[in-house]
Amino acid sequence: MSESRIRFRHLQAFLEVARQGSVARAADLLHVSPPAVTKTLRELEGALGVAVVERDGRGIRLTRIGEIFLRHAGTAITALKQGIDSVRQDGAVSRHPIRIGALPTVSARVIPLAMGLFLEEDTGAAIKIVTGENAVLLEQLRTGALDLVVGRLAAPENMTGFFFEHLYSEPVLFVVRAGHPLLDPGQDVFARLDEFPMLMPTRESVIRPFVDRLFITNGMTAPATEIETVSDSFGRAFL
Repeated sequence: MSESRIRFRHLQAFLEVARQGSVARAADLLHVSPPAVTKTLRELEGALGVAVVERDGRGIRLTRIGEIFLRHAGTAITALKQGIDSVRQDGAVSRHPIRIGALPTVSARVIPLAMGLFLEEDTGAAIKIVTGENAVLLEQLRTGALDLVVGRLAAPENMTGFFFEHLYSEPVLFVVRAGHPLLDPGQDVFARLDEFPMLMPTRESVIRPFVDRLFITNGMTAPATEIETVSDSFGRAFL
């Protein structure tokens, strides 16, 4: 492998193809022709000595090696962009907003408090906040679409290439509306859960295994009526 042959344009093209799953869409966003993107990818693969993309029907997907390379390429691009912004601004406000990814629950509680403290510093920086599932946000962070994420710690293998800081811990709780039958004194909650529809975190979410283990520990397999959602606003309205 020849690292000296890998340029910024190689990483940029690779990351955009990884995001879009299409050479044509990546080319459109990069304002170049599809053949130019294909040529750039081939140059990258030549420098690495391995294939990083492969055809998937009419689209493109990453190879196993490409998935590994993606973990580090996104981090490298983000670091480079931050370095360029730091040099260019020279005391002035950066032209690019700080892009923050946050889980729906985090955006409703933690982020407003953090934004209040940040605005008190009067930096003049623009802020962009994006909400979504943890896995999606981490993938956007990896590819450089986000600058930081406030979410849940993923499995160790999915945190490769990230710097992270533990902020707080959350308990897993059952929540019902005021006056719900399960609030009556002496109720065996787990024995009666199947009588009611239940909002659950999605199967892709980090917290789902903890909820599943809670059911198993108390002799349950799964709710009879289950609605998967990560929307805090929907959950409140539904309850």
